[in-house]
Amino acid sequence: MITVILLTAVLMVMGAGMYVVSSREAIMSTADNTGGQAFSYAEGGIENVMNILNTTATESQLTQLRADQSPDGQGRLMAVLASDRLNPDDPVDPDNAVVMNIGSQTYHVWVDEVDEDGNHCEGCGLNPASNSPAYLQITATGWSGEGYRKLEQRVRLEGSGFPLGFYVNGDVSINGNPTLNNQSMYVRGSVYNRYKMTVTGTDLSRGGNAGVKATGSIYKTKSSKSYIYKSSGAQNSSYWLPNFINDRDSRGPTGNTFTVEELESTLATAGLTAAQLASLKQQAISTGYYNGNASNNLMLQQGDLPAREGDVVIYVEFPSGSPNNNEVNLKFEWPHSPYTTGKALVIVKNGSVKLTGNAIGNARGVVYCPDGEVRADGGGGGHFTGYVWSKGFTDIGNFNFDMDDDFVSDPPFFTWTVTRETAWEEIDG
Repeated sequence: MITVILLTAVLMVMGAGMYVVSSREAIMSTADNTGGQAFSYAEGGIENVMNILNTTATESQLTQLRADQSPDGQGRLMAVLASDRLNPDDPVDPDNAVVMNIGSQTYHVWVDEVDEDGNHCEGCGLNPASNSPAYLQITATGWSGEGYRKLEQRVRLEGSGFPLGFYVNGDVSINGNPTLNNQSMYVRGSVYNRYKMTVTGTDLSRGGNAGVKATGSIYKTKSSKSYIYKSSGAQNSSYWLPNFINDRDSRGPTGNTFTVEELESTLATAGLTAAQLASLKQQAISTGYYNGNASNNLMLQQGDLPAREGDVVIYVEFPSGSPNNNEVNLKFEWPHSPYTTGKALVIVKNGSVKLTGNAIGNARGVVYCPDGEVRADGGGGGHFTGYVWSKGFTDIGNFNFDMDDDFVSDPPFFTWTVTRETAWEEIDG
């Protein structure tokens, strides 16, 4: 009897011990599982930001409110105030983070501006017009039940250095009555002004009065209706401001010059690199419009473009022939109902571009035509808001080239090179 009692007691102790061990293992297994899930969510948050940075990486784009799953329905990837970017983390309710749910699970992500060593800094980068790299630190926290993980990833961003303005790498011929609103035209050549170009407003990209600046001369080619003038008055010396450089028809100020050196110090004139063009081509193939075997005259209308929101890349290549004979006629709007957001980046290689009056409506974006000219051809109603980069420019109608604050603060940059400076690092868990 005593033996039975002793054996029973031993078995009870062993059973209790096994229960404690199995319970602990179950708890540890659950913790590992939830922790692993939390890690996956945090890692997914970092990858989500990496995808965003590949197309939108200006400061204004990162600090704008985004729809998310927080109680107020919105958050920011990067805090507006630089002092808030270092660590907005209250893990349960961060003030300056984007909160996303996957089912019933959650991850939070935010971005801080840092130097190349990963130290918090203010105003040390994110200049899309510069080729100098900028650095960001991505932080992501993941939650799954009781599991929690926090990861950090530092990245280097190098902007395209795309010319922010209306730039003509050659001569300009004005044969109609176009309007240049709130931006300047920079010309690496001469301007032949048969009729009149009206220049209005201020240069929103660089400040000061909007104007025409040429490294060559600004000529008139007809005795009447031959002026570049401010909208406040007709041709008169009072309206010929220093912005109208190198006037040679005796109406403007004398002695003005605009050198190639001044031009190149003002904006980038080298154009996009082969690597950037390759990246843009791939974006056009995967999510935009690509034609790599265009011939002669190609017309692009609304129905030819993808049905999608946001920015779009349009890439056309002519494999043979002269750029002057290979023309892309743009007859579309972007954005266009029901796709009401974004801008179009139109790249034409070995060809020229024709903007067709009313047909282009109110398009927004960039036209990049490094081998041929851009021709504005229409009797009015065509409004293009954005930047132009071309080898030549001809106007034979009454086209309007516009710029506005929204475009300047949120330019379409498709060519950020985003490089992981470090592998992700687990901070705690």
